[in-house]
Amino acid sequence: MSGEERAVADFVGRFARNPKTGVGDEPERARVVMSQKRLVVAGEDRIAVPLSSVVDVVVGNVPPNLRDLFDSTVTVGYRENDSVETLLIEGGDETMAKFQTVLFKCLLNGTKARVKHPARVGGRVADSPVRTAKLSITSERVAFETRAGTVGIDITNVVGFERTERAPDGTERPTLLVRHADDGQVTMSLVAPSSTRRLNLLGRFLRIEYGQLLSAVADINLSEPETQLLVAVYATGGDIDFASVLDGDAARATNVVNSLREKGLIEEDPAGISLTTHGQVVVTQRVEDVNI
Repeated sequence: MSGEERAVADFVGRFARNPKTGVGDEPERARVVMSQKRLVVAGEDRIAVPLSSVVDVVVGNVPPNLRDLFDSTVTVGYRENDSVETLLIEGGDETMAKFQTVLFKCLLNGTKARVKHPARVGGRVADSPVRTAKLSITSERVAFETRAGTVGIDITNVVGFERTERAPDGTERPTLLVRHADDGQVTMSLVAPSSTRRLNLLGRFLRIEYGQLLSAVADINLSEPETQLLVAVYATGGDIDFASVLDGDAARATNVVNSLREKGLIEEDPAGISLTTHGQVVVTQRVEDVNI
């Protein structure tokens, strides 16, 4: 790495190049150094990856044949000679947590995007203006810096997202539709980065915590009355007579509310009943039908 480049990450770990689902090679010990321009992995051979060629970053998710060999990992996909190569890099837990943050910062900081935040709150369309923003990444948050101020999304609050071709300004442009928790409600924001590559990388950053939430709610089963009440909490913020949702049957409504609480999908405080993060994921994954 030249003297003009300052290292923003420098550690010793292990790596595998192009790991497959079959029998893989033993991981190789290497020094990993990264500047804001490139990533260098120096083992027996030296692999230099321009960050401008990085198209994918996956935190965790080790191929089956390497799960007994690797623990905390980040996999970097990059274009080289018209093909996509991958580097699976391992280090200590704390080291890799810092590395993934610095990597996403180098890849995404300063990215221009069109943003509508929020676009919807609960079931209601918001009147937020569409703004031009610059992205700024921290360990658990993506911030959108605009002339009117800075807003953001905590990745620990992301409960769903998908790609759409309708941008915040109504034009056809690859856009992320992000659903995230906000004061007990599901809020939706639209983010259209300047390139499809940046959009994919932003999606990977937002997915870091979301994948764990999906696993946690995968085995939760809901009855039709439970689904009805969960949607009612989502749509009204909990300000509703639950018996009216179930044909005026107060005893039945109480039993269903208790069941949802036991499943960890709703919680109650002096302000009323609201969805937990798990409840918000269930709503957005199984119930909500959003038309933008």
